[in-house]
Amino acid sequence: MSSFFSIQHIFFTALGYSVSYVEFIGTLTGLWCVWLAARDHILTWPVGLVNVSCFFILFWQLQLYADMFLQIYFFATGVYGWMFWYRKQPENEPVYALQPRQRWGLGLAALILSGITGYIISRLHIWWPGIFEHPAAYPYTDSLVAVLSVMANILLAKRIWENWLLWVMIDVVATVIYFMKDVKFLGIEYFILLIIATMGLLKWLKTYRQQSIVTK
Repeated sequence: MSSFFSIQHIFFTALGYSVSYVEFIGTLTGLWCVWLAARDHILTWPVGLVNVSCFFILFWQLQLYADMFLQIYFFATGVYGWMFWYRKQPENEPVYALQPRQRWGLGLAALILSGITGYIISRLHIWWPGIFEHPAAYPYTDSLVAVLSVMANILLAKRIWENWLLWVMIDVVATVIYFMKDVKFLGIEYFILLIIATMGLLKWLKTYRQQSIVTK
C-alpha cells in the first residue's frame, strides 16, 4: 500500500509529465473541495479530509515540510468545520467580515509567524536528519503559504468573507512554487484554484454586501 502513495507510482503521463496516483487524487479532491466551498456546500469538509491526507504524503516526498505539517492542521480544522457547518446549516448562516484593526493585526501576525516558521523549517534537516534527509525547499515562501492557509481556513470555518482574499494570495504564490518544483499537475491545480477562489471571493463579498443593505 505504501508504494501506491509514492510519487514514483505513476498513474499517467501527459505532455511528457508523469502524474502519480497520490498527486492525481490529491489534486482532484482539492479542486472539488474548493469548488464546493465557494458554493457554501457542506461536502467541502469530508472531501477536504481526503485531499489533505494525500497532500501530507506528497509534500513529505517533495521536501515541502511547512506544507506537510499544514495538512495536519487542515485535517483537524476540516473535522471542526464539518461539525460547525452541520450544526448551523450554511444556507441559514450569514457571512461575516473582519474589522479594519483585525485585518492589520492579521497581516502583522502573518509576517511574524512566517518568519519564525521559515527559520524552523529551514533547520529541520539539521535537527532531525534521520527524518528529513534533504533541506526544505523554499522554507520562508512555503511557510508564508502555510501560515496564510491556517488563517484562511479559520476564517472559512467562521464564514468570514476575507478568507477568499487570503486564498487568492495563497494560490498565486503556491502556483509559482509548484511549477518551480516541477510538480506541474499540482501547479495547474493551484492556478485553477486561483480562479475558483476569485469566484468565491466575489460571491461571498456580494452576499455580505447584500446582507449589509438588508440590515440597514
